[in-house]
Amino acid sequence: MSLRNTSLLITTALLAACASATPQPDGLWKSHGQDGKPPLELEFKAGSLSVSGGCNRLFGTARVENGVLVVDQLASTMMACDPVTMARDRELAQLLGSRPPVQREGDRLLVGKPGQQLVLQQQEDLSAAPTRLIYVAAERKPCSGVARMMCLQVREEASQPWQLHYGEIEGFQPQPGIAYRLRIKEVKVPNPPADAPSLRWVLDMVVEQQLVQP
Repeated sequence: MSLRNTSLLITTALLAACASATPQPDGLWKSHGQDGKPPLELEFKAGSLSVSGGCNRLFGTARVENGVLVVDQLASTMMACDPVTMARDRELAQLLGSRPPVQREGDRLLVGKPGQQLVLQQQEDLSAAPTRLIYVAAERKPCSGVARMMCLQVREEASQPWQLHYGEIEGFQPQPGIAYRLRIKEVKVPNPPADAPSLRWVLDMVVEQQLVQP
């Protein structure tokens, strides 16, 4: 074999090794909500990608190759929302489908180029936490905790009466006039203060949402 062919084989092998060694950003990543927009959540798991935070959930296969995010077969749920939120879904789908550059900096993940870049923070692993399905009413009700406040109304079955939830659901930003069905994670709080809950509720997925007429 010639020296030139040997060099080409070595170069090809090195490039393949670099590509395969590119770290995959497995886990849950979340952006900060801005201008009244809900935060975006990207979850990478076993070669798949799931995205939520707009109207619909986006999902497909995903991998990182040479610093670029490659998303194949990107699909979406088909819920109808307001035009602004639907436009956000389209922009996000276009970004993910454009093979954007991706860079991990510690517990941050940067997706896209400056000016159209998602800055995401790594979230704790809640894969082992138990899940629950709950309904959330379209309006809050006055309640008294440490002080007077407005509480979410929740229930597990549609036939049950509403119960006040003294606290928030992490990652969930309800809009007035919209009723939700959520899948949540229940996370135990170690050594909670006497006046604090022993469980945290963390949004896992918006299963359904419905506009409620006043």
